[in-house]
This record gives sequence, C-alpha cells and structure tokens, in this order.
Amino acid sequence: MPSFKTAKIILVVDDEISLERLIKQRFRKQINAKELEFIFVNNGYEALSLLETSSSIDLILTDIQMPEMDGLTLLEKIKKFDPNLKAIVVSAYDELKNIRTAMNRGAFDFLTKPIDFNDLEITINKTLAFVQEVRQNQEQLQQAQEQLQYQAFYDGLTGLLNRNGFIKQLEAHIHTNQQQANSPFALLFLDLDRYQVVKFTLGHGVGEELLKQVARRLENCLSPTSIIARVGTDEFAILLKDISDTQQPHQIASAIHRALEMPLIWEGVAVSSTVSIGIAYSSLNILEPEDLLRAADTAMHSAILQGKGNTAVFNAEMLTSAISRLQLEADLQRAVFDRQLHLNYQPIFSLVDEQIVGFEALVRWRHQVRGMVSPTEFIPIAEETGLILPLGAWVLSEAVQCLSIWLEKFPHVRPLSMNVNLSGIQLSSPELRTLINRLLDEFSLSGEFLKLEITESMFMENAGSATPLLQQLKAQQVRFCIDDFGKGYSSLSYLHHLPIDTLKIDREFISGMVEDSKDFDIVKTIINLAHSLGLDVVAEGIETQEQLHLLRELGCEWGQGFFFSRPLEAEAAGELLAHMASPCQNGKIVRIG
Repeated sequence: MPSFKTAKIILVVDDEISLERLIKQRFRKQINAKELEFIFVNNGYEALSLLETSSSIDLILTDIQMPEMDGLTLLEKIKKFDPNLKAIVVSAYDELKNIRTAMNRGAFDFLTKPIDFNDLEITINKTLAFVQEVRQNQEQLQQAQEQLQYQAFYDGLTGLLNRNGFIKQLEAHIHTNQQQANSPFALLFLDLDRYQVVKFTLGHGVGEELLKQVARRLENCLSPTSIIARVGTDEFAILLKDISDTQQPHQIASAIHRALEMPLIWEGVAVSSTVSIGIAYSSLNILEPEDLLRAADTAMHSAILQGKGNTAVFNAEMLTSAISRLQLEADLQRAVFDRQLHLNYQPIFSLVDEQIVGFEALVRWRHQVRGMVSPTEFIPIAEETGLILPLGAWVLSEAVQCLSIWLEKFPHVRPLSMNVNLSGIQLSSPELRTLINRLLDEFSLSGEFLKLEITESMFMENAGSATPLLQQLKAQQVRFCIDDFGKGYSSLSYLHHLPIDTLKIDREFISGMVEDSKDFDIVKTIINLAHSLGLDVVAEGIETQEQLHLLRELGCEWGQGFFFSRPLEAEAAGELLAHMASPCQNGKIVRIG
C-alpha cells in the first residue's frame, strides 16, 4: 500500500505528566496542519518497544532521569534501529558531565528544563532538516549503488542481462546443475546479420530500436525459465535450462528465425534482419561459463559462413577453424594497414569489335604463409570486422590512380572506365561521396571514367537509403552496375527507379547457356529487359567462342572472362593496352591466357 504520511513523527520519552499537554498546546498549529505528530511514552523501555514495531519515527525527545530505563541508556540502544535517527536530550540535569555523556552517546543537541519552547521549536526544525538531508543523501546513495549494480549486470538499452550478468547466471546454473539434477541444457549465441548496415544506413536511433524490438521478440520465443542476454553490440545469448532432447534447441532456433522474418516497423520505416545462431550443448562437459559461451559463439560464426540466417551446432573441428580464422583476421588487419594487398585488373571488351573498354579492379592477397587467399574468404572477414572501409578506400584510390596513368599514357585507346566493387557497408558510409570526389579531383578525372559495381542483393537491401547517395554521384557522371544480376532478388519493379547504367549477368548463366536452354532463356530475358530500360549489359565469365557468338546474337554489348583475358597485374594490363594501341593490330586482340 502506498504511504500518504506527511507529518514528521516525534517520539517524546519523558515521565513528566504535564509535558504532553504543554507540547500539544505549543505545537497545536503544526499538529492540526499535519506537519508534526507527537507520540508520548514514559521511559526508555516503552520507547524501544515502539521503535521495534515502527520505522516511521523521525526524531526523539528524551529526558535523562526516568524509571526503568534512563535516557542515556536509551541513546546507546537506538543506534541499532536507525543510525540516522537523532535524539534531543531535554533535562533539568544540566551538569557538564551529563551533557558530555549525552553527546558522546549520540545526542544531536541538549536542552535544559524548564523548557524554552521557542528554543525547542528551533532545535526540532533544525534537527528534522538535518535528518531529512541525511536520509535523502542516503537514499540517493542507495539509488546510485542500485544503478551501478544494474549497469554492472544489465543492458540499459534492452533491459536484458548484459554479458557480465549472463556469465554470472550461467556460472550459477552450471554449479547447481553439477550439485543436483545434472539435467541437460543448451546455450544459443545469436548475431543480427544486418545490424551494421541498418545502423550505418538509417542511423543509430533505428539501430537501437531494432535491438529493442529484437529483444522483445526473442523473449516471446522463450519459456519463463530461459535466460536471455545482450552480450555484444548486435549479439544475444540464451540459456535453455532442462531441455527435453537435443532437438528442442533447434526448434527454438527455428522459432526465432521465423519471429525475425517479419520486418520491424519504427516511425514508418520497415527494418528486417536475419539472425545467425550457434548452439552449444552441456554434453560438451565445459565447466567454465566463458568457454561454453565461446563454443556457442564459434558455432554462430560457422553458421554465418554457411550463409546468413543459418544455425550451426558446435563441434571440435569448429574450434580449429575458429583459431585459424582469428589468425587470418589478424593477418588481414596487418595486410590492410601495411599495404600487403594488391590489385589485378580484368579487361572488359566490346563484343562487337573486341576492343578494350575498361577494367574491373580485383583485390588480391598473397599471404606470406598460406599463399593466395581467395577474396571469398577474406572479404567477408573484412566486412564483419569493419576493415572493408579502409580496404575499400585503398582499392578505390589504387584503381583510380592506375586508370589515370593509363589514360595519360595511351590517349588513343578508346575511353576507358574502371569498375570497382563496393560492399553494402561502403555503400552506407557517409564518407563514400567525399572519398570519390577527392580521388576524382586528385587525379583530374571526370566521374564518367568510374563505374561502381554493387551486387543485386546489396542494391535491394540498401535501395531506399542509398538511392540519394547514388543520385548525387550520378549527377557527377559516376556510373553504376548491378553485379551478378539474376542470382539475387531480381525485383524488376526496382530497376527503373535505381540510377543504374549496366546489368552484369552472373557467370553461372553464361557457363550454361550453350548446353542449357533455361540458362539461355534467362540470359536472353536479362538482355532484353536491360535494353527496354535503356541499360547496357556485361556478360561475366565468357570462356568459349560459342558463348561469345550467342551473346553477340542476343545483342550483349560488353563481356569479360578467360576467353579474352585473365585478371592481370597492373604492368601486364598496361602492356595489353600498349599492344591494343599499336597501329599494326588493326583492331585485333591477342588473347591473354
């Protein structure tokens, strides 16, 4: 029940019969106004009995000489009830010895009898003000301590346990489980696959709201006995207690996947994010909570490698893989900042006359121990760690610089363009436009010489937020190409809204178009669609004369692939340009194997 008490309660401990009447008369207005309330008892025993049953006393007025228990004894005993409770001694025994004894035993003040009621009122008000201030300070300190305790173990954004709180709960459950039932349990580690893209694209506010709504949806998927926590920026952990069988965590993981499939709406913005889940079982006999959490985390990263939105269960082989991946991550960070990577350039040709029209810049990494590391292996790591931003900036800078050298050295080769691949994180970076403008100015190039390639799925996931940036760059004549078209969303309704110039047909369809009529029809449809929208087409992965012949018949403008040339080092690409610029070639290409 809520308390409506406003009056300050003063306990008067005195066996003088007339004192009650005098006090009530002197403080009549304050009593009637419910500012003060007086309770009267005859001695220290009665006072202690009252203090044992009531915690609402604000101040004590006590005499010294009383039957059964005197005031000096009472002063010593009231400390155990409330250290902040203050007492004023009112006594006719005003010898210095009594005053010193009373003050040493905790009296706040000492007044003499006969009572000066003006002095008493002043002393009461002063003491009550002091007590109130002390109690307020103590309450604020208690609140601060509780807040620190909360912050130590809870996440302020979602209200869930944080990593420290989860580890504490997990440690307690492991210990209890060992001592008692030893029931099987499981740990789930979750990562929001697109949180960084959402945050960089739509802002921190939308990112935080996404986390809060995800937390609520996760709670709705779990039983009351399960424990859930936010253990990282976009990571959650779940302890499933007393699971009935090994399939139960999979069923819960599936329920979580379904729960997050529906877009989350905030201020009219629809945000969606798949989740990758790792599972670790108590049957691993891992006793340290951090180690068990790390096992589930390792499984989660394995799920990401299978393709976002998947679930994986921890096994011993994953640990070896995770250690190798961590080493590769550290090596990649060193390679990015020490400029240990290099670019290859694959020529893009006109399918009409087989003349070079541009190059695609492709980043390569020759590891000192492992040799060549595939971009399909290190680019996802760069995206997860944020290294894609400095790496992408370096690729753009190197490619634009290389193109400017070629344009100056081979002015008679038809105008070349440089194709550079962008990731979704780069596309969401507010620094992208500034970087491109600086590079174009630094190397005195028009935007028409630069073509940015973005995968179809990346275009669709970022279409709403990225379109203004693309339009700004488009106004500077920078061109855009949808890479691997046909493998992703293939949402035709978006194509005429996006400021794109080119569709690049995925090599999977090109490789099968000669033997497979379905692939041929897909290639034909894409080319016709592009032309109807005023776009040109690049065929990727051309390897045979038959493929080239069919693409020419279908009206495809451009192509690249091993039939023409493998990706080349910058020096070899320059030599190819020099060869093409030679008058004796008469438009004939020497194929580079």
